[in-house]
Amino acid sequence: MAQTKDREFNRLIIFNISVLIFFGILLLIGTFFDETISRGIYSPDNLIARMITTLGTVPFFFMAVFFIGCLLERVFHSGLGKGIRYALSALCSLLGLVVGFFGVGAFLDRDCLGSFFPVLNRNTPVIAVLAIVATPILLRLGYLMAGTTDDKMLVKRIVALLILMGLSYLALQTFKNVFHRPRFRLVVSGIDGIGYTPWYTPFPAFQSFIDSLGINATEFRSFPSGHSILSTSCVFTFQSLSWFPKFKSKDKLALGAAGLIFAIVIMFTRVILGAHYLSDVSAGAMITLLALVYTIVQKQIR
Repeated sequence: MAQTKDREFNRLIIFNISVLIFFGILLLIGTFFDETISRGIYSPDNLIARMITTLGTVPFFFMAVFFIGCLLERVFHSGLGKGIRYALSALCSLLGLVVGFFGVGAFLDRDCLGSFFPVLNRNTPVIAVLAIVATPILLRLGYLMAGTTDDKMLVKRIVALLILMGLSYLALQTFKNVFHRPRFRLVVSGIDGIGYTPWYTPFPAFQSFIDSLGINATEFRSFPSGHSILSTSCVFTFQSLSWFPKFKSKDKLALGAAGLIFAIVIMFTRVILGAHYLSDVSAGAMITLLALVYTIVQKQIR
């Protein structure tokens, strides 16, 4: 049994390394041919691409709240004192609501559902209501799922997973606030002084354009692609479903591949819509390096 498990983990590590190399090659191609590729496939009014891209951030936050619900079940049924259990349960519920709020906000963003219904973009009351409605459902789903397994290491597994997801989100916010790369759709809008900028070259003049022309600040957050970072996380969050009896028979590699296919589709829509260049989405997708780290961590936990 141990040898079988080792072979499974080794397959996952090879898979993750292969995916990382694949996106590294795409990043290299994008570095030299970003503008040419974008001009060749740019289609801002592509309805199918616009509809698909709205789903890009959903699984990341969905899975995060789900696994917080799993953690809530373990805390509530732990051997800790009653007061501590209630306090930690309340903390998990609050964390779930916060993550749910950010998730709904991302879903209603101007680059997602907000592109169809602008009134929803940054509409705090609507975001709050939807988060309050949806989050308890996801927490409950995770709570019930955790109750189906007697895995003694489930808490450690979930904590490791949530930490890696948090690092993914932190990487997203950090890099976007360093490079300020203009999106391709902004470059082709014809504004003087805003032209093609390589991903490795910061664009320090962004603030002057925001102040003088009122351009939305998010138009200077092309590198790396947030949709790519968040959607690529499905590679390891989908694998994590195998912890539960309902998915026990599923091959971890197949689950990871399903997450990868979803991410690639989302990345393609981002380039089509001019929201990102190939280098933006491939660099974002290289967050799969965390999937490799995650696989190694899970092996050590086992």
